[in-house]
Amino acid sequence: MIELRGVSFGFADGRGILRPVDLAIEDGSWVAVAGGNGSGKTTLCRLVAGLLRPSSGTVSVDGADPSSAGASPAVGIAFQNPDSQFVTSRVEREILFGMENLALPPREMRTRLDEAAAAFGLGGLLRRNPHTLSGGEKQRLVLAGLHAMAPRHLVLDEPFSFLDDAGRASFLGALRGSIRGGSKTVVWSTLDEEEIALAGRVVFLHGGEVLYDGPPRALCAAVPADILDAAIVRAARETAVLPERSRAVPSAPSPDPPRPGDARAAPEGGRAASPASVEIRGAVFTRGGGFSLPVADLAIRRGETIGIAGPSGSGKTTLLLGCAGLLPPREGSATVLGNRIISRRDAPVGRFAFLFQSPEEGFFAPTVRGEVALARRAFHGDRGVEESVVAALEAAGLSPAAFLDRNPFGLSQGEKRLVAIASVLVIGAELLLLDEPTIFLDGAARARLLDLLVRLRAAGTTIVVASHDTRFLEPLCDRVVALSV
Repeated sequence: MIELRGVSFGFADGRGILRPVDLAIEDGSWVAVAGGNGSGKTTLCRLVAGLLRPSSGTVSVDGADPSSAGASPAVGIAFQNPDSQFVTSRVEREILFGMENLALPPREMRTRLDEAAAAFGLGGLLRRNPHTLSGGEKQRLVLAGLHAMAPRHLVLDEPFSFLDDAGRASFLGALRGSIRGGSKTVVWSTLDEEEIALAGRVVFLHGGEVLYDGPPRALCAAVPADILDAAIVRAARETAVLPERSRAVPSAPSPDPPRPGDARAAPEGGRAASPASVEIRGAVFTRGGGFSLPVADLAIRRGETIGIAGPSGSGKTTLLLGCAGLLPPREGSATVLGNRIISRRDAPVGRFAFLFQSPEEGFFAPTVRGEVALARRAFHGDRGVEESVVAALEAAGLSPAAFLDRNPFGLSQGEKRLVAIASVLVIGAELLLLDEPTIFLDGAARARLLDLLVRLRAAGTTIVVASHDTRFLEPLCDRVVALSV
């Protein structure tokens, strides 16, 4: 039994995240915790898992305070970002780690390891370093580790974020198998309408308050449509909540004049510069862990928007890095914005911008203002930096008045993602590359991002988006490059 009585959580500066909440979750329940970015979903999950202590009220799991040192490890939690949970250097060790802390017998650990690896498709990856896996493979590894520990209560914070359709189906099958006929409780934080429908009960948060608590089928009638549409990701709904078209979009600065020796100034053989932003010919791109991706022929025209799709582990991030010039080909050739890529030093610095899959791991500054300004200052100096930061935040859907002086490390995962998007927009690049940009974004944020990218495309920016989210790619892209395992 999980119980929250008068539970609230806030910071020392008086800013609250979760207002007094009363919940009782029966053993064997499947509860979806839903709501938009910054609504308090992750805070609630961490309170249940004992990773946070409430500012007021009490949390109890099976009659004990989950945050106390002597509490039984009855709760297993999967965070939104799988990298934050890895503590070993091999997939096999990662799955065993939790069981070793439970002091399970070696033979039982080996049996559970084999079962978890098979259930989550990790059998061929056991000797890999977890940090060299694809995003979907990392998420499956976290879930496999939890599955092997067999906790009585599972807290899953947006567990499908990095998973493709096959990974979702595999995870659901393993999860249902582990709870069938038992009393395992599942608390599942989500932004997705389809995931809400899996639950027997949904707790909908808005502004840190419980706006609805009941069966999923009655959610739409109980929550105002504007709040629900802004929070929940629906199939083919991304275009339903669009910002005003007049909202500013950071414009690309004029490129520096060609310099002697610059590939733009003197193309090979004296030919005119190619009209393509990216040209890849007979290339093989290799990353850590021995993964190689052959690319026979790919040309991306200037001003074109390209999607890169495919299952987890198919090489979406690898190809995106190659298109940026950040991963030189081991064989063949790659040319980015006229620069032949032999090493990373050949990447056209300042002319492209790259949103990594987990960009919040690269935050440096103590304020959002400073974080967004870093790249702008690096490539364009101090002139106009404040105006550019404000415009980038507005384009990303964050109020400058509310966020400029916030600490980016204290934001919700979705808000962090929007800060990261603003940090690449502020560069004003002619080539924009985005790796899984919709992860952690609610319905309104996804709609704003889609509208923003459509307007950047219309302004002539070349855009390449790697994503397993075909619902986002279809209305955006001129064409999609499909990869296979």
